[in-house]
Parts: sequence; structure tokens; C-alpha cells
Amino acid sequence: MEKFIAVRKRTRSAAFALHEAATAAKRMELMRDAQTSRRAMELIRLGLRPHLPGRRKPVGPGFERLGHVSCYIVNAPTSQQAEQAREVLADDYLIVPDVSLSLPVARVGAETRVRRPRAPEWPAISGIQEAHSRGIRGRNVIVGVLDTGCDADHNEFLGKRIEFRYVPFVPTPESMRAVSGFDTHGHGTHVCGIIAGRNVGVAPDVDLLAAAVVESETVKTSLERIVVALDWMLSHFSLAENQDKPMIISMSLGFRPEWISAPAFKTVTEGMQLLLRTLVEDFDVLPIIAIGNDGPGVVRAPGSYAEALGVGAVDFDLNPWSSSSSGQTPDGRHKPDIVGFGVNIMSSLERDLQRRSLYARMSGTSMAAPYVAGIAALIASANPGLQGAALRQRLLETTLPLSAPAERVGAGLARFVL
Repeated sequence: MEKFIAVRKRTRSAAFALHEAATAAKRMELMRDAQTSRRAMELIRLGLRPHLPGRRKPVGPGFERLGHVSCYIVNAPTSQQAEQAREVLADDYLIVPDVSLSLPVARVGAETRVRRPRAPEWPAISGIQEAHSRGIRGRNVIVGVLDTGCDADHNEFLGKRIEFRYVPFVPTPESMRAVSGFDTHGHGTHVCGIIAGRNVGVAPDVDLLAAAVVESETVKTSLERIVVALDWMLSHFSLAENQDKPMIISMSLGFRPEWISAPAFKTVTEGMQLLLRTLVEDFDVLPIIAIGNDGPGVVRAPGSYAEALGVGAVDFDLNPWSSSSSGQTPDGRHKPDIVGFGVNIMSSLERDLQRRSLYARMSGTSMAAPYVAGIAALIASANPGLQGAALRQRLLETTLPLSAPAERVGAGLARFVL
């Protein structure tokens, strides 16, 4: 069988002249359009079967249409059918190979606690304490996390409803497991705690979506799983109560250019940029992405792309973390765009056999990105209607300038300023 991903070349907001439409009206129109497709009928005529929700059949050759994120995943049984499917889709879709991505390796501190921290450790300059004292805690903001999962029964999430999906190796509509959140690694639980933990979180009242797309053994994932997870997250705009809510997506995963063969690199880069453009332009979503723990001179994609707010890490003394990535992108821009606290961050980790909630310190841009996502949620919550590109601009305009070189810290430290 031969598999590929087809990503729409032109955003639907551009195709339907929706750029000037209000966010809720635009999302409503795109939700309607997501239900129809002429290309799907043409693929069926080629003998490819659609994978449809609710059909409990073994995974086999066919295709899946992901209408919200404007993609197809095609798994053709023969090379001839694969080529025919490419011809059907080629005019409007970029054909992209399925590639691997991974988490940057976060450093875990030796200390693992059982008891919860008495108080959040975020410094006053972050503005978090001021926001919470004013009742600004991220309410009416959606934050999506793509990671190893989230232990929904950890003490940090007591009483919180977490919308969770496990996205398996071969994701199809029927295999997306809607269960109580779990995490066999701990990285995703740590990230979710930074964003939305009731004791340690930056924005405890956000609506949290968690997609488990990264395997605990290898900390790797695939582009296919990311596309499926993003489509699920965007599907939440089909609910009337969500159509005007800001959405922020936090990701720590990525790849270095040398991990992908030269012939595929340009196509993969263009395909992932189109995906991010769908989030930003079609749905006014703000993608906040860690740029890696490879030190100066190396920046991982997709955090390196212009469409993403790329995040580096600083410690509580406002010094750049030595392993935080930074550098020039292939198109001549500099990353990170912004930095967050990402060194020795205390957050939720896992539960032991006695079901006690454990905490740990971790360091990495994987911690800095959810910190920035939490700050963005506080700003959006305090400023109804502020989302997407405008929210990104507000984040950059209100940073705390740092003495470190701009090539290491971008615009500065993300903080909440009323």
C-alpha cells in the first residue's frame, strides 16, 4: 500500500473571500463547507473506500477526508491507484509524504514530589499573580495540546473536564478513542499542568483539549497523526458556544532539516506551512510551538515557520537556557519570536500505584511553549474578541524586554499586562 497526505493549496477563507468576515461567521461557513467534497466522490470512483465515523471495520486501503483542516489521507492498495488519486487531487492539493516528527528531549529534575506545591512559582514579573487576583484565569479560551497525552485524574485537574483523544499509529475516525485522558510518558501531563493545572497552571480555567499523538517509548509521531489531531480540534468550532472563542494550540514536536531527505524536504515544509496557514487564516487560531533544545544555531520546524509563534526558553533569572534553540531560518528570519520560563519548571507528572499525584521539575522549550500559551490565554480572556493574528501581535508588543541578545530571546519574555 502507498500512503500520502494531500493538503489544500489555497485557504478556504481566500477561496470564499472570507478574510473580512467576523471570526464566528467565518468559522460557521467553514464548518458547513467541511461536510461536502467533490474530490471524495472522484476517489470513490477510483475504487478507494472512504473511512467514515462509526464503521467498526479493520483499517485497510482507502482514504479519509479531514474537512476542517482541508486535507485528505490516502492509503492506496496499488501504485497505479495512488498515482490516479494524486492526479485527482493535484490541482487543488499539495501531495506530501507522511514523515516522522519528535519531541525535543526535556531534562527531568531528580526531584519528584508527592505533595502538591503550596503555591505557583511563577515570578511576579510574569503578571500571572496579578491576573489571577483579578479573576482572569483563562475562561472562555480554548487551548489545544498535541503531546504524549494527559493524565486527567491527576490532582492538578481535579474537577476539570478535559476533552481527550488518543490518536493511534493508523488513525481513522473509528479508532479515535474518546476516553478519560491518560499519559504513559508524563511529558504531556507536565505540559497540560503548566497551562491549566489548578495549583501550578498559568491559566487554570481554559477549555483544555489534549490529543495524544506522541508515543512514550520513542517520543515520535507522524505528520498523519498531527493532521488528524488538528482536524479534531478544529471540529470544536461546530458547536455554537465555541464559534467565537479564541483557540490557541501548543505543540512541542518538530523536526530538524537533516532528518528529512532532500527531495521531500521542500514539499514537507510547504505542506506544514499550508497546515499552519489553515489554522491562522481560516480559523484565527494561534499556533505556539517550541523551537527545540538543540542550542544556538539550530531551529526545529514547524516552530521555525513564519506562521508559528516560535518559543525559546529562559530561566527565572531571565537568562537564555543554554540548550534553547535559536538561529536563522532558511528564509532568512530569526527565531525564537518570544521566550517563556522553561527551566526547572514544577508541574504535574503522573500518579503512582497508590494513585498519589506526582510532580516533577522539567527544563526545555517544551515547558516554555505552554507557559506562553497560558499567557496568551490570560490576555485573550481579559480582552474578549482578541484572537489569532491580533493576539499574537499583543503578545509580542507586551513582552518584557531582556538584556540577552535578540537572536536568543526574540522580542522578550511573554507576560500578562492588563
